[in-house]
Amino acid sequence: MFEPMSVVAGIVTTVIVPKVLDTVSANIGEAVWEKSGEVIQTTREFVQTKLQATGTAGLLARAVGNPTQANVQVLEAELVSHMEEDREFAARLQELVNQIQSQSPAVQVILDKLRITGKLDLGNITQIKEGQTSAKQLLGRDWQVGSDAKVGDITQENRGDK
Repeated sequence: MFEPMSVVAGIVTTVIVPKVLDTVSANIGEAVWEKSGEVIQTTREFVQTKLQATGTAGLLARAVGNPTQANVQVLEAELVSHMEEDREFAARLQELVNQIQSQSPAVQVILDKLRITGKLDLGNITQIKEGQTSAKQLLGRDWQVGSDAKVGDITQENRGDK
């Protein structure tokens, strides 16, 4: 299955910029690296080679050295641009992302990077993990709410293998 180029670029930057992977979650970052370390390294080298060949290697260095949201977004945009211009590059990145995803633990993320300028009023939230007992669950990281926030009960359930 082929992902949109922006999704592939987002996954690639998440795994090749170490600090971005660390912010996903220390435990998940470690698990991803343990299972996919070789493929992640191959991906990083592949991207670096492409960026060096096009004179934009500084974007990767900047994102790694200072992984702000702006620097990572610029790197993602550059990767999308290269993928649009070079279908072989895009296909190879997709292959690498598929390998990383097949080797990585499943991750369920709900309400990540939520930006609300006014009040926030959420009802009850239930996150269910079925079958994949090794899946990691993340709920509600990096919220910015401009006023009051009210959230109902939050539960995470593991229903085990079915």
